[in-house]
Amino acid sequence: MSDANNVGPGLEGVPEIDEARPLTADEAYALGLGRYVVDSSSHPGFYASSWPNLGMGFNTLGHNARYRIPHLQYNSVLITVISNHWQPDGWWRLQNMIRFTEKAGYVVALEEVDDMSTMPADAIGIMRACAAMLALDAGFEWCLMVDTDALLEEDTLVKLLVHDRPIVYPLVFAGKNDKYKGPLSSPMLKTGFGLQPVTWATMCCMLFNVKVFNCLAPYAWHGHDFHFAQCLSHFGHRIYVDTDTVVKVTRGPARHPVKTWDEFWGDRKAFYESRQVDDRDRRPPPDFDPAFDEGYVDAKGIYWAVREWSRQGVNGYSANA
Repeated sequence: MSDANNVGPGLEGVPEIDEARPLTADEAYALGLGRYVVDSSSHPGFYASSWPNLGMGFNTLGHNARYRIPHLQYNSVLITVISNHWQPDGWWRLQNMIRFTEKAGYVVALEEVDDMSTMPADAIGIMRACAAMLALDAGFEWCLMVDTDALLEEDTLVKLLVHDRPIVYPLVFAGKNDKYKGPLSSPMLKTGFGLQPVTWATMCCMLFNVKVFNCLAPYAWHGHDFHFAQCLSHFGHRIYVDTDTVVKVTRGPARHPVKTWDEFWGDRKAFYESRQVDDRDRRPPPDFDPAFDEGYVDAKGIYWAVREWSRQGVNGYSANA
């Protein structure tokens, strides 16, 4: 209860206001602020703001909607895959994640970035810079950058988006092929500790709000994981890792400095030849049953999580009907 002795001069009889909420119109009038009540579109304090809501993006914001500025397509995501040289089980997992994310109400687009490398992997920085520009220029709100060795889960993207952070990575674990067993972040993290800030983390799967790209020069994408994190930190951005969202990779980082000269060039030669001639691994899940499982396998053995996607090629329709 309010203490009448503590009521300011001239405010006797005026209801006590809870500072945790806006004034009602009646409370504003009681305080002599009636001229500030915007009660019609002719009021001097009225400013028109009419934005179309495309798709269901706004419905995905939940409690976060209270602080968002207007956007034509809330929570729209461009997934940019760095090349198309898929490791086993990578493609079908990506497909299933896109389907799950769209069912949750998000608008998702996919772009495999053209590999312009002369030597294997030498253009990854350029490819990531181009992916960032594409996400900005196309008007998306988010960009998920994925390497072709990432084994995504169906809900990976949705779980990362819910955090609504400028930069968030999943917790990455390397497979049994990582013979060097080095760290994939600093500090090293374990599962089950929520969102954790890090100095740096491996760049195989990264979710960005595209506004982050406004401050990054193309050179920021070249170099190793720490170098990239340093470029982000220069502009006040910190990487967060969601330790409750785990992504495994089929192989560990290249770690060239620990290889012998012959081993290094042997790996380069094998990768170059594979990239030049091998068919891309777009097979369905190992236990896929077209009679009972959701998804589609076309005449060429390519798996699509949604049949209609099989008719969409790069930059439009293809002959892959």
